[in-house]
Amino acid sequence: MANSTSSAKTVAGSNSDLPAVSGIVESLNEPMLGLLLDRIILAAFVIDRHHVVRHWNSAMEQLSGLHRDEIIGTKDHWRPFYKAPRPCMADLMLDGQISDIEHYYEGKYKPSNLIADAYDAEDFFPECGEQGEWLHFSAASITNPAGEVIGAIETLSVISDRKKAEFALLERERIYRELSITDNLTNLYNSRYFYQRLDEALANARRYQHPFCLCFFDLDNFKQLNDRFGHIVGDKVLETFGSMVRASLRTTDTGYRYGGEEFVVLLPSTDLAEACVVAERIRQSLEHHRFPVREGEKIGITVSLGLTEYHVCDTAESIMQRVDEALYNAKRSGKNQLQTL
Repeated sequence: MANSTSSAKTVAGSNSDLPAVSGIVESLNEPMLGLLLDRIILAAFVIDRHHVVRHWNSAMEQLSGLHRDEIIGTKDHWRPFYKAPRPCMADLMLDGQISDIEHYYEGKYKPSNLIADAYDAEDFFPECGEQGEWLHFSAASITNPAGEVIGAIETLSVISDRKKAEFALLERERIYRELSITDNLTNLYNSRYFYQRLDEALANARRYQHPFCLCFFDLDNFKQLNDRFGHIVGDKVLETFGSMVRASLRTTDTGYRYGGEEFVVLLPSTDLAEACVVAERIRQSLEHHRFPVREGEKIGITVSLGLTEYHVCDTAESIMQRVDEALYNAKRSGKNQLQTL
């Protein structure tokens, strides 16, 4: 965490080796303050009560690529960070506009753990460096011995490597979570995740009286397909059907490989008539598709569907039993069709 100087009194009280700091900061152009700041490894700059830069240390020169002679005496301390003039955190501390910190750094700042009237923040600055940098920065007002605000100090450090490592870890965790709930052949969600989402759909339906529908799919005569043409062809059929399901769903719908050649689709905020449209779209997509099985030979595959709508007081067991019965009716009635219950 970056070190910040909130006031002469605070600094002097926190470090007995700096008894003269209160005298140094009383005049912001005091040369000794510049010497002191140049001994700090963190990038730092100081502005006076008129927002004019009075100090721009060596680390700040290295971070910004701007020599102190270009900045001191100006109000251009925004230049390393932004395309156009706007307040830095030090400016907001100087003006005492704490509410503006929320405006400019919403969700990116917090009160300092070390200094009562200072703030820490992290943000990405696309204008900083060649490809942008993540910076941790702290700002605090500077007061004279009488307690009058005479300026503000801001310290900054580059944290791009740490943020990249954090993002890489988050991405690995996201991929792991995705893999743990996804069927790797069809790229649909797996049955374990289905039961989690079904419980959520039931809870939302009970609480908000939202309808939802559940649709079960079973590929017709799939065992015979595998026995005749082999599992490579069977896997290709499953993979293709998974793609058809994903392509046919709306943004709020989710598809799952329930097991083997069985699939399920969860359609939230959907009544039975709307769900029939989605289910029929999937059935017809498969019915019209032809799968190459041998050189010069293609075959068609069909699917039977059972569809049901949430009923008040449904449980996971009751709605699953009902949709399974609807699917059985479709199979018994000749296959390649949709039955509702």
